[in-house]
Amino acid sequence: MLLFFFSGGGLLAYSESKSYPGVRSLGSSEDDNKKKRVVVLGTGWAGTSFLKNLNNSSYDVQVVSPRNYFAFTPLLPSVTCGSVEARSIVEPIRNIVKKKNVEIHFWEAECIKIDAENKKVYCKSSQDTNLNGEEEFVVDYDYLVIAMGARSNTFNTPGVVENCHFLKEVEDAQRIRRSVIDCFERASLPNLTDEERKRILHFVVVGGGPTGV
Repeated sequence: MLLFFFSGGGLLAYSESKSYPGVRSLGSSEDDNKKKRVVVLGTGWAGTSFLKNLNNSSYDVQVVSPRNYFAFTPLLPSVTCGSVEARSIVEPIRNIVKKKNVEIHFWEAECIKIDAENKKVYCKSSQDTNLNGEEEFVVDYDYLVIAMGARSNTFNTPGVVENCHFLKEVEDAQRIRRSVIDCFERASLPNLTDEERKRILHFVVVGGGPTGV
């Protein structure tokens, strides 16, 4: 069974089933054969809410996400402005799952392929390869919860992806803040004309929702 959680229109693509040589499989052990395995992809709002409301200890739960924390995204603009520290809006996912009376394992990795026919999720570690860890592995599942969120819709506008900042993650907020500070530092340099300073300090916000306002 596959469960989809989309916010703003996510996209999931399948490729044909085939085996990956040299990829380790995290199958169920003999002790876990009586438990149904639930694999959750993503640690955003949907994935974390699912984990918080999961109270049935008869499941073996595996969580796969490239980030090991939950971010309170409504405060991302405050992180950008510097009125709130980034560490104040994140909570480690392991702190969340350890409060549950359910066996939950977390893997910091990225899902690269889903084999729905054989109920397997192919994952790739998001850690630095210099750590000499197992780079790719496979997780078997009985139930799959897809809660990876969605990307910003650029409506295929030329130049948007290459030249714009998006505010979806903590790293985005920090990147925007650094860019704005760099602009002010550059504008304070001597021998610049008023026209040049005006150009450097010209900012455009696209979107009048809670984030943009």
